Amino acid sequence: HDGKIDVTAVKSEDFEAKMTAELVTEVFNLKNSGMRVYKSTLRFEELNREMNKLYDTLDELAQNPKSGFALKKLKALIRKESRFAAFKRCYIRENEIKYIEYL
Repeated sequence: HDGKIDVTAVKSEDFEAKMTAELVTEVFNLKNSGMRVYKSTLRFEELNREMNKLYDTLDELAQNPKSGFALKKLKALIRKESRFAAFKRCYIRENEIKYIEYL
């Protein structure tokens, strides 16, 4: 085992999902230079920030399902042009019993 991480898109025909999976694979497998490690860390932190925004918004909607503001935030977070949209949409799909109406 070489310790390499390989992330693949759940839907291989989804271009954005494939590109995101390739980016994450690259990020997790970058080694050597300090700049690569730094950039890898930045990308990982950005992904964490985006996912935390999603979790917070979903919690907000769970507390107040009629919140138009929270629903608008969620729609902005999961639109295809949003950063790491494939990850956020996948999270919702994997928890579809609770969140499918938002896709």
